[in-house]
Amino acid sequence: MTDYGLELNRMQGNPLDFIETWQCEGKDFDSFQKNICKFFDWSCNRDEDGPDFTWQMYLGVLKPHDEGAPHAVMARLISNSGFVQLQTEPSHDVVIVMPARGALSLQHHNKPTQKIEAGHAFIYQPITETHISHAVDGETCEVYLVKLSYQWVQRFLFDILQMPVERDLHLGPVIDLATPKARVLSRLVETLCSDAFTAQSRDMSGSLQHRLVETFSHLLLESIPHRYSERMQANKTGPMPNYLRIARDYMHREARRNPSMSAVARAANISVRTLETSFRQHLDVTPHTYLRTVRLKMAREALSDSTDTRPIAEVAADHGFPHAGRFAQYYTELFGESPSQTRRKGPAA
Repeated sequence: MTDYGLELNRMQGNPLDFIETWQCEGKDFDSFQKNICKFFDWSCNRDEDGPDFTWQMYLGVLKPHDEGAPHAVMARLISNSGFVQLQTEPSHDVVIVMPARGALSLQHHNKPTQKIEAGHAFIYQPITETHISHAVDGETCEVYLVKLSYQWVQRFLFDILQMPVERDLHLGPVIDLATPKARVLSRLVETLCSDAFTAQSRDMSGSLQHRLVETFSHLLLESIPHRYSERMQANKTGPMPNYLRIARDYMHREARRNPSMSAVARAANISVRTLETSFRQHLDVTPHTYLRTVRLKMAREALSDSTDTRPIAEVAADHGFPHAGRFAQYYTELFGESPSQTRRKGPAA
């Protein structure tokens, strides 16, 4: 085993940019807090006083070679006594916690505490303060952890549904792994978190890592209940009519001018009422919201362009947002960061 804790503490920026595989262990709770809790942005406490706290972590990171691409983290954590994991920093990343030995209890979104054992899993977004208690069964507590960047899920859902995707996915949170689809998901989680896979993951090409995360995202979203489950299962209500494709293409082409819905309807040779009804029926969104999302994505591309040095307010106005404050509000709600934060990131955004 190798302890990379000291290296992690010296890293600047996102430690995932430096780590490919990580195998470490410790014999006290302080080393666990210093390494594991810092890495996952957890605040952890001992469940109770007892013998020395020993732990082992096997961790792998899937990170395509594309600059700024999101990450996926897979880990197997073993400890000889229980602890309480607290996440206070809000995040929309999708987290899966699956016990192999021992039990877990989750207190999330101010809902009643839910307890699970092997054969079940938690899946959640730590949007609000989240408490997870890890309880020892016999001599060890062993759990599999997968942390999937929200950008992966958003990208997949947008490609499938062709509609704006809300950040809160209304996940589970408890999954019964006995169903056929969930059983396949649990086997895949076990494989991704296995020692053999984490040891080899760093030697995989960026394109293969990309495909693995896409496959996992697809299987995950077809195996569990979430905000868009019915829409995915319905596979849209029949084929999209041609006039709706014309309207959508017109929106993309004329987005910067922020055309009125009357202009969009005229371009598709339909009424505004038909435009509204068709967007809701086939894309589950209003045409106004769809157009606004297109304009926000175009503005994000401009803000990520290091050669575009215009003031943010000018970029906003150029994409149909004359009120800078309202633009910042819409932008932050959709992307989870302010326009100025995107500009600081540059192409990495």
